[in-house]
Amino acid sequence: MSIFTVQTTLIAFLIAYALAQFLYGSVSDRFGRRPTLLCGLAIYVMASLLCAFAPSMSMLLLARILQGIGAAGSMVMVRSIVRDLYDRKNAARALAIISTVMVFAPATAPAIGGYLHTHFGWQASFLFLAVIGTLLFTYCWARMAETNVVRGGDLISSIRTMALGYRVLLREQAFVSYNLNIGFIGAGAFAFFAGVPVVLIDSYGVAPDTFGYLMLLATSGAFCGYGSAIWLTGKLGVNRMIVLGTSIGLLGAAIYMALPLMGVFTPVAAIAPIFVFNVGLAMAFPSVMAAGVSVRPDYAGTAAALNGLVQYGTAALATVVVALLPHTTHLPLAAVIFTLQSAAFMASIAGWRARPVE
Repeated sequence: MSIFTVQTTLIAFLIAYALAQFLYGSVSDRFGRRPTLLCGLAIYVMASLLCAFAPSMSMLLLARILQGIGAAGSMVMVRSIVRDLYDRKNAARALAIISTVMVFAPATAPAIGGYLHTHFGWQASFLFLAVIGTLLFTYCWARMAETNVVRGGDLISSIRTMALGYRVLLREQAFVSYNLNIGFIGAGAFAFFAGVPVVLIDSYGVAPDTFGYLMLLATSGAFCGYGSAIWLTGKLGVNRMIVLGTSIGLLGAAIYMALPLMGVFTPVAAIAPIFVFNVGLAMAFPSVMAAGVSVRPDYAGTAAALNGLVQYGTAALATVVVALLPHTTHLPLAAVIFTLQSAAFMASIAGWRARPVE
C-alpha cells in the first residue's frame, strides 16, 4: 500500500470533518448544544468500529468519512459552549485551558498508535478511539447541561437562520480575518503532522518508536504556548495575543525553512524549530478562536462551524499538497509551512486593523 493511499484516509477524514461543521453549528444554535454533541459522538463511535473491522480500503475510506462527520460535532460544540458561558476575553482563557488538555492528543498519539500497531495490529487504534468515544458519550449524557438557552424553531426556519448567519458573518471583515488566520495556522500544523513522519522514517532513517519520542519535542512547544496564553491573555487582550502568537509562529517557520536551505538535513533540524512554531500557534489559537465566535455572539454556533470548515478544509488541502511533494528532505515541507504561516501573519494584521473594541 502506497504512502499516498494511506494519507488519503487522513484527507478523507479532514474533508468530512470540515464540511460537517456547516451542519453542526447552525443546528446547535437552533436545537441545543447537548443533543448535537451526543449525536456527533454516537456517529464517531460507530464509525470508529467500522474502521476497525473494514474489509477493504474503500470501506475504510467510507468509515473515515463517517468518523470525520462524527468528530466534527465535538470541536464545534466546544467552541460554541465556551462562547455561551464566557465573554470574549474569558472565552480565550478557557479555550487556552481546554487546548492545553487537547494537545495531549497530537503529543501522545504517535507513541500510543505505534505501540498499539506493533503489538495488536492497526485495527487496535480504531478500537481504542471507539472506547474513548464511548466514555465521552456516557459522560456527556450523564453530566452535561444545555448551555444554549435561546433556541427553537422548525427545520425550514433553521435552514433560513443558517443561511442568514453565514451571510451576516461573511460580511464582517474582522470575522473573515480571524477565520483565515485559523485556517492558515491549522493547515501549517496538519501539514507538519502529515509530512514529517514520511521524511523522518523513510528518508532520514528514524525508527518508528524513536519518531514518537521526537514528536514529543515538537509538540511540547504547544504546552508552553497554551500555558503562556492562560496567563497573558488577561493582560494583553485577545487581539494582541493573536498578533504576538502568529509572529512567534512565523519565526519558528522561518527557522524551519532556513536550516535545510543552509544544508542542514538531520532529524533534529526537521523537528526542533517546530517547537517554536507550536509555541506561537498555541499562544494565538485560543484567542483567534474566541475572537472568531465573538464577532456576532448571536451566531456563535454558525461562527464556530465556519471556523472549523476553514481550519480543516485548508488543512485537507495542505495535506494533499504535502502528500504529493518529494520527501527526500524536509525542505519542501518547510516551504509549505512557512508559506502558510506567512499567510496567517498577514491575516493577523488584517484582523488587528478590523478588530472590535475589547
